[in-house]
Amino acid sequence: MEYEYTLRRGIVILAALIAVVIIGMIGLFPSYVISSAQQREVEEFIGPENVEVKKDYSSLNYWLEGMKFRLSALEPNLDKDRASAFFEEVLKEKVSGIKINVLVWAKLEKKTTVSISGVALDRQSLLAFENRLNTSGKFSSVTLPVSNLAKDRNIAFQIKLSPKAP
Repeated sequence: MEYEYTLRRGIVILAALIAVVIIGMIGLFPSYVISSAQQREVEEFIGPENVEVKKDYSSLNYWLEGMKFRLSALEPNLDKDRASAFFEEVLKEKVSGIKINVLVWAKLEKKTTVSISGVALDRQSLLAFENRLNTSGKFSSVTLPVSNLAKDRNIAFQIKLSPKAP
């Protein structure tokens, strides 16, 4: 009796295992068919006879060369205007209660401007930040629009300033 019980239990476990494997194979079959079809499409697209792929490579190479040129302009030895040092000076003047989100450096016809955008906790911290920028002596003009002072708390602001000429 014990032998038959063990045999039946083994048969049920084996049948359940086979059922799980079959259900798994049936469930994965559509994914296999789709991935095989996509792989064939990609192989056909990348094939050596496809001329458009070579055009894509040349346009990608052109884009990479342009990006390399733009990134080379950020090298420290080419940073003649010292935008990074200017940003450091701006960040040194930051007071508590000010969160700077964006620093934008723009140079048009030998005139450099920096735009600082962020959020001030309250009006006093924003005014203190503007005052520190004005009294630092490193910036020739600091412009804080009055519209930035319309709210009392969580004030989104934008300050425009210019560095002093060396």
